[in-house]
Amino acid sequence: MLRRQAVRPLGPILAFLAVLMLVLLAPLSPASAHDAVTGTNPEDGQSLETVPEAIDIVFTDTPLSLGSQILVEDDQGENWAAGEVEISGNTASQALKPDAPAGEYTVTWRVVSSDSHPIEGTFSFTAAEAAADPSSTPSTPASSQSPTAATTTESTTAPMTDAAAPASEDAGPGFPLGFVIALGVLLLALAVVVVTVLARRGRTDGPGVQ
Repeated sequence: MLRRQAVRPLGPILAFLAVLMLVLLAPLSPASAHDAVTGTNPEDGQSLETVPEAIDIVFTDTPLSLGSQILVEDDQGENWAAGEVEISGNTASQALKPDAPAGEYTVTWRVVSSDSHPIEGTFSFTAAEAAADPSSTPSTPASSQSPTAATTTESTTAPMTDAAAPASEDAGPGFPLGFVIALGVLLLALAVVVVTVLARRGRTDGPGVQ
């Protein structure tokens, strides 16, 4: 009496492997999200008494110093940034020239996110007076600007920090992007091996004689 052994359908197995990959990779995906700005000093649209000594941009993570650039241009398009961008913790700072005039400024920034992707943005501010001469009054800009900067940064960054908080919590252990890709490739290779083995078993377990 001939008997044909039933071959198990591959559809449910493939579906199970796909769901397994999604479950394993879902907690890791936020780790590759780009950094976001949580605040700037000066604020966007802020009016200052004098031109600040430096521009500060705060991010959700530490950006890379390589390739970072911050332009501070007046209404004539002249850039008043002095020196290179300095990265300290999550803050990117750009010093200004001491003779920067009063007027409206547009800040255009571009940095490399901690996940190695470039991000950029822009904001503006105005200053009623030119930058103070540091040789005559070295402590005046610091004493007058610092409290204002701290206060305005808190008022503007509080809502943005709350919005960015879920992303940092979901990131979990913060696995690097390369680890996520390697894990995905490993799971895909495992799925191919399982499907191949089952297909071969289905061909070898053909009709038999009882």
